[in-house]
Amino acid sequence: MKWRTTLLRQIMLLSFAAATAWAQNPLSAIGGFEGSLPAFWTMGSQPTGATLSWATDSVRSLGHSLKIVKPGATTDSVAWISGNMADIWSPTFPKNTDLLVGAYVRTQGVNVSPASDDQRWWVSYTFYDSAGTMLVETKLPIDQSVATSTGWVADTNQVGETILLKDAWKLIVKFVAGKNATGTVWADDFVFYGRGTWGGQDWNTGLLVPTGWYYWLPPIGGNDGLLGNGFENTKVTTEAAHSGTHSLKFDLPATRQDHDGFVSTIRMPFSGIGPNIGPGDSVNVSVWIKASNLKPDSATANPGSWTVGITPLFFKDMGNNAGYNTVGPGIDYTWAFPPALTSFDWTKYTQGVRIPSDVGATGMEIRLHIYNRMVGTLYFDDLTAERVVDPAKTLAAIGGFEGSLPAFWTMGSQPTGATLSWATDSVRSLGHSLKIVKPGATTDSVAWISGNMADIWSPTFPKNTDLLVGAYVRTQGVNVSPASDDQRWWVSYTFYDSAGTMLVETKLPIDQSVATSTGWVADTNQVGETILLKDAWKLIVKFVAGKNATGTVWADDFVFYGRGTWGGQDWNTGLLVPTGWYYWLPPIGGNDGLLGNGFENTKVTTEAAHSGTHSLKFDLPATRQDHDGFVSTIRMPFSGIGPNIGPGDSVNVSVWIKASNLKPDSATANPGSWTVGITPLFFKDMGNNAGYNTVGPGIDYTWAFPPALTSFDWTKYTQGVRIPSDVGATGMEIRLHIYNRMVGTLYFDDLTVTKVSGTQGVAERGTLPKEFAMMQNYPNPFNPTTTIQYTVPNQANIRLVVYNMLGQEVRTLVASHHAPGNYSVVWDGRDNHGLNVGTGVYIYRMTGGTAALVRKMLLLK
Repeated sequence: MKWRTTLLRQIMLLSFAAATAWAQNPLSAIGGFEGSLPAFWTMGSQPTGATLSWATDSVRSLGHSLKIVKPGATTDSVAWISGNMADIWSPTFPKNTDLLVGAYVRTQGVNVSPASDDQRWWVSYTFYDSAGTMLVETKLPIDQSVATSTGWVADTNQVGETILLKDAWKLIVKFVAGKNATGTVWADDFVFYGRGTWGGQDWNTGLLVPTGWYYWLPPIGGNDGLLGNGFENTKVTTEAAHSGTHSLKFDLPATRQDHDGFVSTIRMPFSGIGPNIGPGDSVNVSVWIKASNLKPDSATANPGSWTVGITPLFFKDMGNNAGYNTVGPGIDYTWAFPPALTSFDWTKYTQGVRIPSDVGATGMEIRLHIYNRMVGTLYFDDLTAERVVDPAKTLAAIGGFEGSLPAFWTMGSQPTGATLSWATDSVRSLGHSLKIVKPGATTDSVAWISGNMADIWSPTFPKNTDLLVGAYVRTQGVNVSPASDDQRWWVSYTFYDSAGTMLVETKLPIDQSVATSTGWVADTNQVGETILLKDAWKLIVKFVAGKNATGTVWADDFVFYGRGTWGGQDWNTGLLVPTGWYYWLPPIGGNDGLLGNGFENTKVTTEAAHSGTHSLKFDLPATRQDHDGFVSTIRMPFSGIGPNIGPGDSVNVSVWIKASNLKPDSATANPGSWTVGITPLFFKDMGNNAGYNTVGPGIDYTWAFPPALTSFDWTKYTQGVRIPSDVGATGMEIRLHIYNRMVGTLYFDDLTVTKVSGTQGVAERGTLPKEFAMMQNYPNPFNPTTTIQYTVPNQANIRLVVYNMLGQEVRTLVASHHAPGNYSVVWDGRDNHGLNVGTGVYIYRMTGGTAALVRKMLLLK
C-alpha cells in the first residue's frame, strides 16, 4: 500500500536524521530552547489539508503533546514518526521481555466506526534487528467508537502481546491518521517499559523538550508516562525568556519527596559543542537562570542538595546503539544561591570544565541538574559552552619567548622547602636545564613532570622496540647511600596504552654514591630493559626527589630513541624553549641528547630582545655542515593564533630579527640556502595522538639579506600567508626556519600574526624584485574597492598615500618597514577618518628607499 511505502521511506530518512541531528543542531542552535520540533520526533507525511503540531493547547504532562488535525480526507496518511529509540543508555531492547507499549490519547470530532486502515487513527511500536529486519509491530487502534473522548485515555497493549524473540536494535514509534480519517487527535506520555523486568528505554515520549535535548525525571525516567516529585510540572514555556521567546521551567513544590532529575543535551561530537573544542581544552559552560518561590535558608539547611547545577559527561562513541559509554570524570558542579534569597532575575552562572585528553573522548553532553531538596520555580535559558584559550598557549602570549616554564614540562609537587626552576646556571646544551633544590626533608616528594610525549608527529610509541631512555644529570651535595625511595633521586619513563593502563615504567636511579658528580653524567637504561608489548599512547617523563632526599640536582638532554629502529619521539627534552614552542634541530631532531651543525648553541637568551627581556638566539659557525633546523610554535587552533582568524583569511606573519657575524656575499653565493624564513603549516586535528596530519600547502617562505651586509639591528620581517579554506584545517603552527648554509648570530623575537583587513599590505611570495615599482591600480575606474601592487627590492621604510586633486592627504594606506618582496594593498574608498569619499580622480604616491612613484585612479559612484 502507498502509505506503508511512504512510512518506510520516512523511517529510513528519520533514522539518518537522528544520527546526524547534532550536525544540524549544535549547542549554539539548541541552547535557547527555541526549537520547533520535539526531540526524537519528526513530522512524517503531511499532505495538504492536514496539520501536525507540537501542541500546547491540550497536554497530559510536561507542557506539550503531539497533535494531528485532519478536517477531511487527504491524498496520503498523516504521521508523527520517532527516531530510533535505541539510544543514550538503551543500545538494544532485550528479547523475552513482556513489553507494555502505548500512549495517552485525546480525540475530538473523529470519524467513528472505521472500516479500513485508511479510516483509522492508531499508534504503533515497530522493532527491528541489527540487520534492519522487522521483528514485531504492535499496532494500537485509537478508540473511534465515539467522536470525542472524555479527557485523556490510555491506549496500551495486552499482556504478552509484545515479546521480542531476539534483541532489537531499533524501535520506531508512530502516531498515524489514515488518509480518510478525520478529526483532531492529541497523543502524549507514550508508554514503554517491561512488565516485571527492564525492557529498555524510550526518549522524549513525554514531549517535554525540543530537538537536541533529552531528560531523565523521577521516579524512573519520565519517558514511560510516570512522573512525580514535582517534575511533572516541568515544561518548555514562553512565560519567561532570557533571549528569544522560550525557556525551560521547573516548578518544584515544597511538599515533594527528595529526588533529583535533569534535562540534558544529547551527546554531541566536540565540533557540535563549539568551535575548536576538543580533548585537553578548558571550556566555560554557562546558563542563565531566573528563580522565584525559593524557600529562605534552605541552602544552609541542606548544603549540596538544595541546589542546581550542571553535569558534563564525556563519551567515546556517538549515536544509536553506542550505549552509555561514558569516559573520564562525571562530576556534578553545583551553584549555591544566597541563603536568604527568595527570588532573582536572569543571572548568568558559569562553570569551568576541563575536557579529559587521555580517555578517548570524542564528544559530550551537558545536563541541567536539579538536586534532591531543591524547591521553587526556576527557569533556564541560553546554555553555551565556550573554549577557554590557555593564555600561555596563544601566539599573543608566547611570541616573545618570555615564558617561565619549559615546553612540555610542568612543576609537579613542590612542597615548602623545595625549589624547582627552569635553570640557566648549569646546562649541558640549549641554554636551560631542569633544577631541583632541596636543602632538607619535605612533606612530600618533589617532581618535574612532562606532558604526554605522544605528540606532534609521534602519535604512538611502537611495540617490540628496544628503547634507550634516560637523561644527563649533575648533582651537588646530595644525600648518599639512600635506603628507600623517600631518600632517592631518580628519572622515570612511564608508558600507557590507549585505555590509560600503564604498560611499562623504567625508573632510573640518579647516582648517589657520591655527594657531587664530576660534571654531567649520562643516566640511561640497559639494553632490553624497556620494550613495549603493545603500542603506547602516552609517555610521561619525571625527574623526582623523594621527600627525604636532599641536595641540588640538574637534569638536561633527556634521552629517548630506539636502539636500531625508530621508537617514537619525545619533545623539548633539551629544555630549549618555553611553553607553546617545540623544535627540530639536527642531526635527528635534537630531542634525544644529540645536537650538531652549530645548532647546539641555540638558546632562549636575555642577551638581546626587541621587547621584554628574552629572544631566541641561533649562533651558527662558518665551519658547520649543511643542515637546516627550526623552532616552531605548537599547533594551535586558529582562535589561539589571533582574533577572528580562520580558513580563507589572509594573514601577515611577522617576526623581528637582529643579526651579526654575517658573511658578506653569502646570499649571492648560496641563493635560497643562505637564508632564514618561516614555514606555516596547517592541521586538521589538534592535541596528543593526532599525528602529523598536515593539510593544504607547506611552503617555505624565505627572506634574503642584502649581499654585503654583515650585521643589522632589530628589523621586522613580514610574510603574507593565505589560510586554505577547502582542506578542513582547524589550526596551524609557524616554524622559524634556519636554512642549510646560513651562518652568523641571529636573534628572533615578537612573532605575530595579524589578519589582513581591506587596507593592509599583503607580502606576496615570488621572485625578489630588482627595483622599486608601483603598478596601476585595478580595477580602474573602481567602486568601492581597488588593489594597488608594488615591489620593494631591499630593506626600506615604505609610505603609500592617497591624495585628492588639491594635494590634500586622504588616506595613508601603508607606513611600515618592508623586507624585499612583492606587495599589494586594497583601498576601500574611505579617508583616514573612515568616511566614504566622493566620485573623482585621486593620486596615489609611494615613497621609500630611492623611490618616489606617483599614479592616478578614478573612483566612480
